[in-house]
Amino acid sequence: MKTLNKWAVVLMLPVVSMAGCGGVSEVQLGALLSLEGRASSYGQSIQRGIEVAVDRVNAAGGVDVGGNGTRVPFSVTVRDVKSDPQIGLQVAQEFIDLGLPAVIGSDSSTVTLAVADLFQQSEIVLISPASSTSALNDKGDYIFRNYPSEYFEAVTLANYIYNVAGIRKVHVVRSQSEYGLGNVFIARFRTLGGGMEAQVSFPADQPEALIAGDLEGLVATEANGIYIAGYSDETAATARVLRDAGIELPLFGTGAILPDELVEVGGEAVEGLVYPMVTFDAEEDATAEFIAAYRNKFGDDPNVYAAHGYDATLIIVQAIEQEGPTASNISFYMNAMNPFPGAAGSTKFDADGNAEKSHRMWVIEGGEPLQKTTEE
Repeated sequence: MKTLNKWAVVLMLPVVSMAGCGGVSEVQLGALLSLEGRASSYGQSIQRGIEVAVDRVNAAGGVDVGGNGTRVPFSVTVRDVKSDPQIGLQVAQEFIDLGLPAVIGSDSSTVTLAVADLFQQSEIVLISPASSTSALNDKGDYIFRNYPSEYFEAVTLANYIYNVAGIRKVHVVRSQSEYGLGNVFIARFRTLGGGMEAQVSFPADQPEALIAGDLEGLVATEANGIYIAGYSDETAATARVLRDAGIELPLFGTGAILPDELVEVGGEAVEGLVYPMVTFDAEEDATAEFIAAYRNKFGDDPNVYAAHGYDATLIIVQAIEQEGPTASNISFYMNAMNPFPGAAGSTKFDADGNAEKSHRMWVIEGGEPLQKTTEE
């Protein structure tokens, strides 16, 4: 059996093996995450969530494969794909060659899209705890995401901007990446009766590439708001560019925002920025249990991406315990499962492998994220 190279980060027990009589003696999954690169903040959060899930399973004695009452050790091997789709493809093939039944990842829509077809063709389960691009829809019976599609986020944000903020015309400034939510948002906003003014894009990771002509176009129009479609650091840097150019229109961001990173990079430029975030309710039992375990292990509070990494891991474990350890067992269970009550809310997959979840609106005030009411 092949083993992973020395760059693998192994949370516990680095191999999958079968007992001589045909029973499983241990269960291993893989994870494709960006521990370096553009999406590293998300990948590191997801990795922590996975670690908490692994601890929970092994503290209970391991995985009860097929519900036969015999528990075996559980592990997840995390590989750093550095937000690079080519590295993602290489690591995906290594996991496939190892015969792993399921893989968690990725945190970047670009990487997830790059590897999805390979996993589907190989009939290995892939579940993303972070990718929202609608291009993942209907990739096949082995491809899932427990993080919601960009459609649900775009609907929530467009409804808020039009119906609550009362804004009728917006600019769209977006990253040239698979994550760019601009098109989905525009379609929904127009359905409501809203209009677009300037639409400007910048190379991924380079919002400073907004040239003077683009900035002038954002000033000389009737728009009364700007929607920035990008990751946290891109949104923060874009806000700084806009504010430095004297553009003071209200700013709106995406559900990919990590508030701490946004404020650290954007400073005063992101004050007042409004954005949606998947519901993460600490009053729910499953969420409170996860937060307590996370704090005990890491000494700080988790974010919503850590919660989705935790849930993705436990959904696969539940599938193995209910149906069995093969990829086909896991896929069958996940396609038909009842809602899973997780740390990031209830998860049930639709026919496209998507999880429909609700969002709430947040605003940066005084350098801190505050949840808004629907009337604000």
